Amino acid sequence: MLADYLVLGLEPGATDEAVRERYLALVRIHPPEHDPQGFQDISLAYERLKDRHSRIRHQLFGYRTAGDVEASLAYLARAVKPTRNRVGLKTLLKALKKTNPGTSK
Repeated sequence: MLADYLVLGLEPGATDEAVRERYLALVRIHPPEHDPQGFQDISLAYERLKDRHSRIRHQLFGYRTAGDVEASLAYLARAVKPTRNRVGLKTLLKALKKTNPGTSK
């Protein structure tokens, strides 16, 4: 998380508006056609810091597992619907098998 602030050149307590303004300024300096790697780094840092929810998700779950957590929550949401809010381990495993047939027990 701190590396993202360093990429954008901001302090860790920066507001959403400050993050957005800095991102736009850096994109003007490092356009994708002249500096693709720099633009990619800036865009990735902005995606992680652009709003409060993104910051919290990446702070709690890390960068690699954020997609895994979202997928797990999607499985949970699919499992809750047919059981009318009574979710047990067996129900979750069944939902997981239905959505990912290649997974094992």
